[in-house]
Amino acid sequence: MWILLSYVLISFIMPLVMGMTSLLVSSKFMSTESFECGFDSFNVSVFPVSLRFFMFCTIFLILDLELIIMSVTPMVIWSSGFIVNIVLFLLLVTVSLMMEWLFGSLSWIE
Repeated sequence: MWILLSYVLISFIMPLVMGMTSLLVSSKFMSTESFECGFDSFNVSVFPVSLRFFMFCTIFLILDLELIIMSVTPMVIWSSGFIVNIVLFLLLVTVSLMMEWLFGSLSWIE
């Protein structure tokens, strides 16, 4: 019982300590500039990311998750209620993929 109580207390105290430390330290450093051995940087430290690239990567991760779930499906196909979950998940992924295709988010070049 004491172990559980100490775990809960530590899990509440540690984020508070880290948050307070970051507030104290963040006021002393400029976060918009990169630190390169004390010299001024010659180029921009933040590069823009294309929204299309981000959406394409998100769709890839979702479809990769679908592949992982489908590879485990034959092993647990006989468990109760699992088939309904698989069908709903596949339906959700298929509908979202069709919506992305119709909205034109999958086209890499316009």
